[in-house]
Amino acid sequence: MSKKFSEYLPGILLFCIAVILALFTYKDYGMSWDEPSQRTIGLSSYNYIFNGNNDLLTFQYRLYGAGFELPLIFIEKILKLTDTSEIFMMRHLVNHLFFLISGLCGYFLVLRLFRNKFLASLGFIMLVFAPRIYAHSFFNTKDVPFLSMFLITLCYLQYAFQKNKVFMLLILGLLCGYTTGIRVMGIILYLFSGFFLLLEMINGGMNKEKTFNQVRKMAILSFGFFVALYISWPYLWGRPIMRFGEAFARMSHFGWEGKVLLNGHFYQSKELPVFYFPVWFTITNPILWLLAGFAGIALIMVDFFRRTSVYMQNTPERNQLLYIFCFAGPVFAVLALHSTIYDDWRHLYFVYPPFILTALWFLNKLGKGRLKFVVQALCMVQVGFIGYFMVVYHPFSQVYFNETVSHKKEFLRKNYELDYWGPSNYDGLKYLLKKQDTGIIKVSTDLIDANNYDPDYVNPLTNNLSLLPKKDRDRIQITIPMKADYFITLFRGHPGDFDYPAIEHSFTVLNSTVLCIYRER
Repeated sequence: MSKKFSEYLPGILLFCIAVILALFTYKDYGMSWDEPSQRTIGLSSYNYIFNGNNDLLTFQYRLYGAGFELPLIFIEKILKLTDTSEIFMMRHLVNHLFFLISGLCGYFLVLRLFRNKFLASLGFIMLVFAPRIYAHSFFNTKDVPFLSMFLITLCYLQYAFQKNKVFMLLILGLLCGYTTGIRVMGIILYLFSGFFLLLEMINGGMNKEKTFNQVRKMAILSFGFFVALYISWPYLWGRPIMRFGEAFARMSHFGWEGKVLLNGHFYQSKELPVFYFPVWFTITNPILWLLAGFAGIALIMVDFFRRTSVYMQNTPERNQLLYIFCFAGPVFAVLALHSTIYDDWRHLYFVYPPFILTALWFLNKLGKGRLKFVVQALCMVQVGFIGYFMVVYHPFSQVYFNETVSHKKEFLRKNYELDYWGPSNYDGLKYLLKKQDTGIIKVSTDLIDANNYDPDYVNPLTNNLSLLPKKDRDRIQITIPMKADYFITLFRGHPGDFDYPAIEHSFTVLNSTVLCIYRER
């Protein structure tokens, strides 16, 4: 076995284990609130390309990038999937496998940065088995594919500048363009890449030949970026510049209006306090990773002011500065632009990989001395706690909270949003089908207005009904509360109890009820 392959082997083994776990468990995860509309984004782009259907140009979600949704439609068409259960189960599996591939790329990146197989393996675990993001990697085709592509592009960016080959900049541009085709915020990777080339031009002393070479590299990078962006986002094909600007403006001020629960208070989505993201980020990630990440950021910044010239050149240190900017930049942009974020911090999940890379830098520094085995032991203990939580509360790891908040009975439910997207409805429906193995089961939810009932209204209950096999779907009838046998609630917008005769069943995480099934009569 070659030395190079032996360095890659731990990451490959971890990846294979994660794939095997996924193949056994991907059908356990329910459907999120937005999955049908996400699929429609890809479907409208597909029909625009192949069927000449111009509905895309007036489609409600036309400003969302189709970079990941369109390939999912291609897979759906190639496999000739028609049943909703088959379609969305396929989407869950593909979404997760793409996430795992990005985790493997993260392993390669950490290995190149630190030449340490333990840290690279730990990096894979930190990236892939972040409890909330892991669950979202099945049912979230908005934020997690962007996170995945963001990490893949970061991995290749480091490799391209390390090797300093012109053709690699073309590939880097393509990756940056495709990442932006998933979500417009991906443009920051293209801008940072261009900034690095500009720094190298300045460091070259503005020599005529070197300047021309750097300009040529910028042109190649830009060519790849615009080609990939244009191809992956059909809505841009008519008027690319105007429509991209329109999409960027819309995404920075998304028009969702609703209330979110934080620290026991409801806030309007457009009037969130400045501490919204910091609080969610610090209570929903493992404590040791948080301590290492913030310590890494602090020490890197101190070192930057001491050795600024080193960070301004093509050195490993410059990569660490990039990761800090990729973490802090979008956060400050959200605050400065007053962008609408909600549903914990899922819109900013993509800042998690660069944060973890700074944490690994700190652990690498700390583990070079006498504390090496202490650091490794602490990391293994943290991994053990994470693994225990994910096994015990499977498949509800999207409701992970660390030890900085109370886990007393119903504290989390009454103070924070829990299963806000509703995939746990899938488990509620499966429970009822198992309990009553024949006949029609009538169910309702607090999201249905009894006085103005619309049977076509899409909510997490109807979404998860479509995820069930057809024979089970036919046995479930969704109706208004007064006509139902059971009432299912996620407690979103209503953290208190409901006044029903009895509780049939409930699903709890960390002593708080995530989903409750009440008997109507």
